[in-house]
Amino acid sequence: MTMTMTVQIAIVAAVFVAGVGIAGLFFWLRENGAAQKKVTEYRDVYEPLFADLWSDEMHRRLAALFVAQRVAKSRSTAKRLASVLISFIRRRLSAEGAESYEDVRLALDILGSDAVRGAQKAAGQNIDLGGIDFRGAALFGVDFEGFRLVQCNFDRCQLASTKLVDADMSGASLVGANLQGADLRRANLSEADVSEADFSHARLNGANFSNVNISGAILAEAQGFIQDQLDLAYGDSETALPERMRFVAGRTRPRRSSTSEA
Repeated sequence: MTMTMTVQIAIVAAVFVAGVGIAGLFFWLRENGAAQKKVTEYRDVYEPLFADLWSDEMHRRLAALFVAQRVAKSRSTAKRLASVLISFIRRRLSAEGAESYEDVRLALDILGSDAVRGAQKAAGQNIDLGGIDFRGAALFGVDFEGFRLVQCNFDRCQLASTKLVDADMSGASLVGANLQGADLRRANLSEADVSEADFSHARLNGANFSNVNISGAILAEAQGFIQDQLDLAYGDSETALPERMRFVAGRTRPRRSSTSEA
């Protein structure tokens, strides 16, 4: 092989490599540009929408949530929505003087949709509402299945017919909550305070009652509540238990007097 032919081959190879590199750069720029365009489009379309979530006016917040509900039908957008909705709920319930919880209920319904749940599961993330103060909120029938509700405050909440299957409610406070007909199968209630809560017709199969305060709670007509669960909890003489169920020794505490409660 002559020197000229060797040089020609080297030039051809160099041109080929350069061509591959340029083509690769072109495709990378195109894909990156497309991804950036999607992000920009998402921001341009939805940021004005999300801005209304922080409005002081209920009708604006509801309008934003109705649009978000339509957006949440696709997993790709649902993934982005989850964190926004969780932030909204936290901020909304931290405000004083809430006149209504209609917007919170709608945000919770969107979080419980199949698309949002699927997007969070695909990302290896739970729907985490831990530590939120829901006190007094009317949340009839809300689907909290599988949610992380650690140390939430549900005191005096209306939680009738809610779905709390597999929810982590460890350390939560549900003092005086209405849980009639709620589904708490396999829920983790360990260390929770459910004193004076009404569990009439609630489903408690497999729920974790380790160190749960059930003082004054109504459990007489609860479904699936067994002696093994009661043995892990503690209460007082005002706890309404199913027939033939009794506290084991050392698991009852004196009823607080009205003076101490005050």
